[in-house]
Amino acid sequence: MIRHVVILKLDEKANLEKIKKEILNLKNEIKEIIHIEVGIDIKFDPTSSDLCIIADFNDIKDLEIYANHPKHLEVIKNSIKPFLIERRVVDYNA
Repeated sequence: MIRHVVILKLDEKANLEKIKKEILNLKNEIKEIIHIEVGIDIKFDPTSSDLCIIADFNDIKDLEIYANHPKHLEVIKNSIKPFLIERRVVDYNA
């Protein structure tokens, strides 16, 4: 199984709850997603990022399908990119 972890730092104008809802809804649109979760930072550490996305896929092929899926790209284009400050990604065998 491949675990895909994305950590985002976003502009303060970003609507984190809206983004979370849109990302979680991708599970209904993209059958290759085994599991997806989104965490909004609680601001315990002032240097922390804002959003963490963890998604599981059977294999790298399914991750590629997700990465290039029109619904996923739509969320990135409309809800994330306009506010994106920094993005970090780790993909690993789980």
